Amino acid sequence: MLVGFADEWFTFLPAGLFESLRADLGLTYAQAGLVLAGLSLGGIVGLVFEAAADYVSRRWLATLGALAYGGAMIAFGLGDGFWPLFAAAFVWGAASDAFIHGCEVALVDLAGDALPKALARSNAWSAVGDLLAPLVIAAAALAGLDWRWLFVGGGGLMLAYGGWLASYRFPPPSPPEAHASPFAGLLAVVADTRVLLLAAIMGLYALLDEPLVAFLIAFLEAQGHDPAWAVTPPLGLLIGGLAGFGVAEHLAERVTPRRLLAPTASFMALTLPAMLFGPPLVVIAAGFGFGVTGAIFYTALQGVILTLRPGQAGSTGAVVSAVGLAGAAFPGLVGAVSDAHGLAAGLLLYAAVPALVLGLTAALRIRGA
Repeated sequence: MLVGFADEWFTFLPAGLFESLRADLGLTYAQAGLVLAGLSLGGIVGLVFEAAADYVSRRWLATLGALAYGGAMIAFGLGDGFWPLFAAAFVWGAASDAFIHGCEVALVDLAGDALPKALARSNAWSAVGDLLAPLVIAAAALAGLDWRWLFVGGGGLMLAYGGWLASYRFPPPSPPEAHASPFAGLLAVVADTRVLLLAAIMGLYALLDEPLVAFLIAFLEAQGHDPAWAVTPPLGLLIGGLAGFGVAEHLAERVTPRRLLAPTASFMALTLPAMLFGPPLVVIAAGFGFGVTGAIFYTALQGVILTLRPGQAGSTGAVVSAVGLAGAAFPGLVGAVSDAHGLAAGLLLYAAVPALVLGLTAALRIRGA
């Protein structure tokens, strides 16, 4: 349950400190955006770890992932330019997949029919981590603490967490005779058009994560707001997410995940533009609404993906992640547009994403997935 808490807390740091590290190291917006994208690009290697969760020890997959995660955070904090930060972010992203999916696939086996409720609770802890991160950044800014110490200290905590995971017992994978070879199993998943459609939806939704918050914070700072205040409006998004996961846990006993996708996608398409371009109070209110419905949407989508092909949660997740890699360079694109035309123009690209999610969700309903 605490895996998401740790991951969301620490992966918010590059986004929340986007402007500070960019200015300190003399990076362009495009370079800083690519550093953020490095976390996603690490998923190229992470795909192997994700699919492996169906076949290898989940405990050691998660433990070794956590240890590599901590080492990458420390390297990020000690980096002195674009390439060291990008390389550390890439390793960080790959290790994150091993860490998260070793635990997530184990949760699928442990929770059984109660998986939607378990996912909502796990995601709620993730939202707490998301909420804690900007508070830590704001406190560090007020205390005059250099941004590097947050990464080095966080890396040390992840190393300790990896040692803690090693002491736990995880449910084993299915015996070899229970499934096809890894390659044959992966081919069957790739051939399932429902998986590909769900992957496209998840890939688009994944764009609305830390890099979006990073550009929003940079946009607010460019408008003259104090850095300590600029992280406040996104708190509405994070608090809304925490509330939304609580609602999702409540709905899990009453509504199937598939029925929640379309209405929540519709509301996201309405609230995101207001969060990006409204006045401060509207940004906070719309961010809260977007956070609530986004949390419900994400939990429902997770539940559909993880249960679509029983016994192949890891392989299905790997295919979903592979398709999602198409959006890994999106923050770099937003950064390039921002360099050329201003941050408002870059944020317009984000504003269009929920409408695309809504259209694909409608197609998913037609296919009956």
